[in-house]
Amino acid sequence: MDRRRNAQGRSSRAQIIIHLLISVLTIFSLLQCLSKIPKNDLPEPIIEDNPELIDLYWKAWSLIHQSISHGNRINGFPDNYFNLTGDDVLDQWSTLSSSLFTIYGYYLYPVMQTLDLFYDKQRSDGFISRVYLVNSGDLLHIPTQHNPMIHPPLFTWVELKYFEFTADTARVQSVFPALEKYFWWLDSYCRGKEEAANLYCSTPTGSGMMNLPRGEAVFGGWTDISAQMAMFADHLGHMAQILGNDKKSSYYRRKHLDISESIQTKLWHSDSTFYYHITREGKQIKINTVAGFWPLLAKVPDDETAQKLIKHLKDPGDFKSPHMFPSVSVGEQEYNPKGFYWRGGVWSIMNYMIIQGLMEYGEDDFAREAAWNHISNMNKVFLEFSSDTLVDFNVEKHESSNTIWELYAPRGDKPGTRLDAIYGQRDYIAFSGHGPITMLIENILGFKVEAPTDELTWTIHRTDKHGIKRLRFGDNSVSVWTDRRTEPSSLLSAHGETESALQINFIVEHDTFSIQFDPGLIEVTFIPDNFILKERFLP
Repeated sequence: MDRRRNAQGRSSRAQIIIHLLISVLTIFSLLQCLSKIPKNDLPEPIIEDNPELIDLYWKAWSLIHQSISHGNRINGFPDNYFNLTGDDVLDQWSTLSSSLFTIYGYYLYPVMQTLDLFYDKQRSDGFISRVYLVNSGDLLHIPTQHNPMIHPPLFTWVELKYFEFTADTARVQSVFPALEKYFWWLDSYCRGKEEAANLYCSTPTGSGMMNLPRGEAVFGGWTDISAQMAMFADHLGHMAQILGNDKKSSYYRRKHLDISESIQTKLWHSDSTFYYHITREGKQIKINTVAGFWPLLAKVPDDETAQKLIKHLKDPGDFKSPHMFPSVSVGEQEYNPKGFYWRGGVWSIMNYMIIQGLMEYGEDDFAREAAWNHISNMNKVFLEFSSDTLVDFNVEKHESSNTIWELYAPRGDKPGTRLDAIYGQRDYIAFSGHGPITMLIENILGFKVEAPTDELTWTIHRTDKHGIKRLRFGDNSVSVWTDRRTEPSSLLSAHGETESALQINFIVEHDTFSIQFDPGLIEVTFIPDNFILKERFLP
């Protein structure tokens, strides 16, 4: 009798365990379904000759999709926000970096809500902390005279990109006061000392590039944040113009010119043709690093000076490594070919900054070359790098190697290393999504959205079937692609569909064809001049 009861008890427990396992598996399966990325609602690149880049693209979005967090009454964070580092803190640097590519899904994901989190936490004096605690919502550090506790001030870069996608003047109106206050807080508390008083400085951690070699630059003039402040002023001028405030627009444009003049006068070395940090005594620290290219994006140099600086990017003995662009010139003693974080590592956020800076000076072809180099090298690591070579004992051997890394080595088709010589973080998107998403759409496929004027500019330089589906901006969703051509001078046919009326500016070879489309199908064929000469009139 006891044996039968025991057997029945064991049977009941086994059934309970089985039911629990089934329930757990069911819930897990449901969560998996719910967590699938909404591919049918996101832009879908078309690139017939390089379909492998599409896998890298969707891998980036899968990592983004997994990075949504939820606020509560204790921390005061929004219901949904991004934390792409997965840490117990939220920092400006990773948030602003990731916003520049997650913007392509702004209508699905909490891109701008995450920026609002920082504005909501802003102090009355204008200070915005670089880090907030997820548990409490409190700032992690109090600014001091020696450490302002900032990160690169790039809010306006994201805001203006969002405006290009949405033409949302109401948002510009709402965030402008917070951005102004933050600018003036930085202008007051991040100044260099003595000879660097008209420039700006930060700290290694505050710069976002913790071990970038800078020499004795404490309280000196730093190229990166000085250029970022020039850009900040220029962007505020643009935002004021959007709001119709000509007085403020002119003021901030003059502020941009004043900061630019100080950068050009004190940081530019005419013989080395490079921008260097200076000490508080005014001595230049001659180390070629990626910090020296921020002035391009900030539109500091004139065309002649910019071309001299850009030559460093085209020099294999300087910054044109097999995987462009290392954070330190390959010719510097501090350069490390394995990465060692900011002693040579290739970072997607910095490459995007450089590429955008190149485009400010008409270097579109080289910008496209650099973007192709970066995304191709990322894809090689994505497809071929074997995790069984990892030194990191926290990663199991033979784990799937198809991932995106925190940084990359400038040579060798490998991830970049950390300070301890172990490879950087895998499945890390915060600083690495620019290549698979933004550079692919903007530089490789050639699209630029302009919601304020209901325009899409498409620079066509490929001959395979390529284009994009469901590119959303303004009140529109556009799908457009070309047929394959035998050569650039062949007939070009484009097809697609638009939900709303818009103008598409097709840039083909050296010609621009602007065509207004009503809602519905897009069907157009271009006959290049050289096609007519070659095919119709020449024997």
